[in-house]
Amino acid sequence: MIWVVLGFDRSSDSVVVEWELPESFTEDDAARLVGPHPDLVGSSFPLSESELAAVSRLLGVRTDAGRVAYFLEAQDDSRGAR
Repeated sequence: MIWVVLGFDRSSDSVVVEWELPESFTEDDAARLVGPHPDLVGSSFPLSESELAAVSRLLGVRTDAGRVAYFLEAQDDSRGAR
């Protein structure tokens, strides 16, 4: 399982970002980021500004929360980061 951040264009709902988190990012890390939800795997979690800032620092990427809505989710396999 891998963890990814998906970004959807707010004006079209198209996926415009897919960032794969490092292999070292675990379910425990996800729980620390978005809370200890019982359905961490199998759900998609919108990232708040502070959560997005933490992910941005982790990945070394720039974000545009005004244009893109970002979500954290687990996936079974890697389709490759965009």
